[in-house]
Amino acid sequence: MKPALKPFQKSLSLIIIPVSFVLFYIYGWTFISTLLKLNNFYGNLYNYYHVSALSFSIYNLLVAFIAGILTVRLVKGVLNKRQKYVKQSLWIFLALAAILVSGEIILHLSLEGRL
Repeated sequence: MKPALKPFQKSLSLIIIPVSFVLFYIYGWTFISTLLKLNNFYGNLYNYYHVSALSFSIYNLLVAFIAGILTVRLVKGVLNKRQKYVKQSLWIFLALAAILVSGEIILHLSLEGRL
């Protein structure tokens, strides 16, 4: 018999699933816009931060990839009631949050010209 999900795991998962999906969508669209050099806000955002298009698109791809994997794992873990998937996914979410915070700090420092 599989261990059931604890109530806090299920509620945290149901909060994190839409957050990670939105991150996947926004950062994925920014990656695609930058890669295809679309003439829109997201396609030219690397110019605003004064970074190269390659480094900006790699950062966006990394965040979108991790957020997509996180979304799939959490949905799979909640539907199948697999405590191990949910627990690992919560750790992945903390790693994603650390990547986002450090990445955005670096982007804003490059905006100010400190890097």
